[in-house]
Amino acid sequence: MATGHNAGSGPRTKDEVVRAVQALPPLPAIALRVMQVAQDPKSSAADLAVVVSADPGLSATMLRVINSAAYRRQREVTSVQDALVMLGFVQARNIAISGAIAGSYAPDALNALFRIDVFWRHSLSVAFRASQLATESRKVDGPSAFTAGIVHNMGRLAIFFADPAGLDQAVAEAMRREAPLDEVEHELLGYDHAEIGELLAEKWRLPADVRSAVAHHHDETGDLGPTLTSVVAAADRYCVSHGLLPGYVVPTARAEVGDAQFVKLKQQVDSLMELVNGQPAGVRFN
Repeated sequence: MATGHNAGSGPRTKDEVVRAVQALPPLPAIALRVMQVAQDPKSSAADLAVVVSADPGLSATMLRVINSAAYRRQREVTSVQDALVMLGFVQARNIAISGAIAGSYAPDALNALFRIDVFWRHSLSVAFRASQLATESRKVDGPSAFTAGIVHNMGRLAIFFADPAGLDQAVAEAMRREAPLDEVEHELLGYDHAEIGELLAEKWRLPADVRSAVAHHHDETGDLGPTLTSVVAAADRYCVSHGLLPGYVVPTARAEVGDAQFVKLKQQVDSLMELVNGQPAGVRFN
């Protein structure tokens, strides 16, 4: 997917970015189907296998994962359904959603400050944390929380493809001022990733509760009780507070490595990224 901005032409207006967002291709059909199956409480690994088998790339990923050293199979597994049963529904779902979405939006090596590998690590971390909070609440659907966590910052990815120079300018200013990137986005660009993300979620026809989580994950949720939006917002705050920023790295920042819960989260995310990418994670947590 090509970017459409020349570094010397200045940041794009909101209208220009909105037009660029509307021109983005739809979320891959395989990603939508995986999310639909994953969020259906009646679904099984066999149901997910039917969807995954329809996509050669995702099928190959699943077979590579189950035949990797991480699983140490005594014989090669050649059936997608067998692979998903062996992985278990939750792990298979996580790999399928992550592979289907992240694999569709490749990094731009020319961008200096916004780093797409860090962006996906933040998104996956929010997904895992939101799923955990949802399960603990007993009032929010865990699979929906995982999905919403992965896509909660897709508006920033849309800005990345529509206006990489403008996003890099915002990242540089956020780092200089040690300010939240969403605040700087609005000041410098005239819009932020949450409102662009809402447009993208509508374009992709994501479920209403997921769209709401994308649009409002920086809002103050008050004491209204746990909702999909509130658990994603809490997960996002948790990850940022531990130094895992949404698409960039501050060299002087340090994660709170003494937090056992965060250490476990790091391990979950690094493991998943290694499985999806087929190689050790290039950029790890501090």
